[in-house]
Amino acid sequence: MRLLARLIIGGLCFAAIITASADEENKEITDALRRASDVVLKAHKASDLDATLIELRHLADAPERLRSPGPERESGLKRLYDATRFLRQWQNHLWAVEGEKFDNGIRILTDLAQIEQTPLDIPRSEILARARSLEGKDKAQVDSYAAPILQSIHSLDGLPSALTQLRSGTHPPYQSQALSNLVNGLDAVCKAYLAFKEGVATTLPPTYWQTGDTNQMVTRLRAELLLLVLPRILGVEKTDSPKIGETVEDYLMRMRAAAIARRDFELLSRTISAAREISSSIAGPGQSLVGHDYTSFLYWREGQNAERAKRFFEAALAYRRALSSATPAVPVEFIGQRLDAIEKEHPDEFRQATDVIRRYYDRDITPRAHETLGGLRIPAVSPQSTPLRTPSSTASPTP
Repeated sequence: MRLLARLIIGGLCFAAIITASADEENKEITDALRRASDVVLKAHKASDLDATLIELRHLADAPERLRSPGPERESGLKRLYDATRFLRQWQNHLWAVEGEKFDNGIRILTDLAQIEQTPLDIPRSEILARARSLEGKDKAQVDSYAAPILQSIHSLDGLPSALTQLRSGTHPPYQSQALSNLVNGLDAVCKAYLAFKEGVATTLPPTYWQTGDTNQMVTRLRAELLLLVLPRILGVEKTDSPKIGETVEDYLMRMRAAAIARRDFELLSRTISAAREISSSIAGPGQSLVGHDYTSFLYWREGQNAERAKRFFEAALAYRRALSSATPAVPVEFIGQRLDAIEKEHPDEFRQATDVIRRYYDRDITPRAHETLGGLRIPAVSPQSTPLRTPSSTASPTP
């Protein structure tokens, strides 16, 4: 009995010692992590974190005989390992900043910001704020490097040489997101311009996905290119070039007015489509500033096509929808003339279309757009097509 009692007492004492040891070890780990959390945000150089990393490493690598067994120990080790990995990444970010490799620092901070719960309880907003600060430094560095090269560009013909300098200089584009964006923006304009000069078809990509296009030089060169290629896109390359001092918007407005005055609906279609493509390429898909004009014209074009196919019910329906969404893109007088002609010559179809419109007036019957925005398409040099003109207002159209 005495032996059993001694064994029980010994076991209890050992358990108490183990528990005390585990508590002490957990406290040691918690204190170390707290110190690491204080140090990490105050560190300005990579070397400022060396001592903290060594301390955490020593705690994690304590000899097996000094460790207290159990889940508490495993949990403590995991916290140490996670904190060590985080500190190493933070040290890498500081090292990148010291070497003015801001883009590397931004990438590291962006990765750290994706961690759901940082092991050192660093606020995510703090990480994002530091990344944004580095973005500003990266852009300033690129502006300083690229400014002399950009100032040497006096026209679109200067783009190839400038791109060569930007790519072969002391700041390779792959090392900086800001420089990469700038080079990509200039490169898109350059490729489209060279293809245009050769007379081959090409595409000027949208700008909303190219942040480098916010650079003033890229914006100016893109506008210069648009004024150069729009006459070919509109099919008026030999007759209606932009006037001196005319902006892209001014030119498109003038061509739209000319198309309406001539009742040249092929030209009107190209003008509205080009304006929509340019607007959407800047603002993003679905953000075109001429969306209503385009919708109105689609209804009008559906009506025109239906008339040519002698589908007068569908034509009247499309014209009525065009009338309800009319914009200056298609004057209401044109729409009214076609409706009057159908009502006079095909009263049954006109009446059916009117009934449908009244019955489903509150429903949005959106016309089908037959193209997907993917950039402004610049056609190859080709003979000018014959304009598509509106049918006579007093006679039914012929196929």
